[in-house]
Amino acid sequence: MQGFQGRIREAEPTKSDLHNRRWIYVPYDRFTERTGPLTDQPAKDTGIVIVESTAKAHRRPYHKKKLVLLIANMRHFALEQAERGCSVLYHFSPKSHGQALVALQPERGLPELTMMRPAERELRLDMAQAVRDGLKLNEVPDTTWLSTVEDFTGVFGAYKAGKSYVMDRFYRHMREKTGILMQRSKKPVGGKFSFDTDNRSPFKNEVAVPIPPVYEPDAITREVIAYIDKEYAHHFGTTEGFNLPTTQKDCDAMWKFVGKKLLPMFGPFEDAMRDDQPHLFHSRMSALINLGRLLPADLLREVAAQADKGELPLASAEGFIRQILGWREFMRHIHEQTDGYRLLDIAQEKRRKPVHDKAYPAPSGKPDPYAGATPSALGAHLPLPAVYWGVKSGLRCMDTVVEQVVHEGWSHHITRLMVLSNLATLCGFSPRELTDWFWFAYVDAYDWVVETNVLGMATYADGGVTATKPYVSGAAYINRMSNYCRRCQYDPKKATGEGSCPFTALYWTFLERNEKVLGSNFRLQMPYVTLRKKSKDEMRALRERADEAIAHLRSFKLPEY
Repeated sequence: MQGFQGRIREAEPTKSDLHNRRWIYVPYDRFTERTGPLTDQPAKDTGIVIVESTAKAHRRPYHKKKLVLLIANMRHFALEQAERGCSVLYHFSPKSHGQALVALQPERGLPELTMMRPAERELRLDMAQAVRDGLKLNEVPDTTWLSTVEDFTGVFGAYKAGKSYVMDRFYRHMREKTGILMQRSKKPVGGKFSFDTDNRSPFKNEVAVPIPPVYEPDAITREVIAYIDKEYAHHFGTTEGFNLPTTQKDCDAMWKFVGKKLLPMFGPFEDAMRDDQPHLFHSRMSALINLGRLLPADLLREVAAQADKGELPLASAEGFIRQILGWREFMRHIHEQTDGYRLLDIAQEKRRKPVHDKAYPAPSGKPDPYAGATPSALGAHLPLPAVYWGVKSGLRCMDTVVEQVVHEGWSHHITRLMVLSNLATLCGFSPRELTDWFWFAYVDAYDWVVETNVLGMATYADGGVTATKPYVSGAAYINRMSNYCRRCQYDPKKATGEGSCPFTALYWTFLERNEKVLGSNFRLQMPYVTLRKKSKDEMRALRERADEAIAHLRSFKLPEY
């Protein structure tokens, strides 16, 4: 059977194609012909340029499954467009995407390229440098998004350092603008905009969890898996058991399964955590949405229609819509408005290692524009420990979730927030290092989503730009919302002494350590009242237990990548 290169070569442009077709560069996260410049003209009048860059893939130790997912979808998308009648120039390069195009355009006689505005800041910088180096490029709006910059600034005004932003205001605006789950009276269906308080139940096997479909790798994907195992053997995670969709047909089939089987029970159990059902009613669709394979507008339209017909509980429909129409759109605007958190006027964490490389050169004598922002409003700076790389810590919640991430490159949003990020925030581990870990460890992580979520909501490193308080908890929350504690060596009901769960001691000492910053926070008044009532002896014991836990986590050797 012919491999990918042989098959895609048949779609390469002729001289006539170069002159008579409109040529479009497709970024690595916008694999769609359902919106944007690929819809502006017939396939027979369209030419597509795709760059597969090893420089980008080597820039971080990206999870092997993330690379398989992205590259396999990239190659399948190229073949799908060729079958549609487009001319396709698929280019392999050791350079960055932008620098590859700078060399490719004159070499192949390509006319001016059209490109949807890249979602990632990193790619926008790369392409801007390419234009300065001579690339002829026309940028058009990214129509996969549901909102515009004007939607955001219309609600909040221009970005100002020190200002806090509440997603709820933006979400209400978007509901009113789109009419999704809205009555003709301009009031929300069900009488309120959010049903979040209805969606916080632990899961106790009340209903059967549907078995997700498996998308067996075809010849193209198997070729990618073999390539990743060889070229990126030193990267995080594994390719073993890869079963995510890589064709448009399979991506659409996955959405049908999610809409019919998972969404009805998604709402009430979206915050639940289980070691025996790590997915519960969550899907891994975020990765496909972030690649452009599934369009948010299509998904929301179908979910709203299901809710309107009574086929989907309102709380589940609204919970899904809030994540897509509200949080996802809100966070990408925050990222762009703050230049990836570089415009924050708060304390910064000292960077340990330079991150620029030959493919992404830093201008001489100037700060590296590719270096990640390092806000640390709470002064957190300790190195991220080896437990995040799969070294067993003895904390069942951490070890279980990290094992899932190593194997899948994914876990759902509550395990990300209330286990992985909770521990890092309580201990004072580096927000930047945690962000970078999420960036390479998760199949759905890109700068606009990972930096805002981790530096903002997850660690409060931004000082409250996106969250009104740090999302932290002791052992009680994890015990209530999961079954992790049942088979753990630590007792969630003991805060100190032998066998006590360190999360509780870490929680109280976190509040004590950050009282100057957080003590007046209106959402933390109750825990601070409790903290101030604790005796000196109790606080001394809590500090000893917390210090012991942090020392234990830092005692393991960190794997190298």
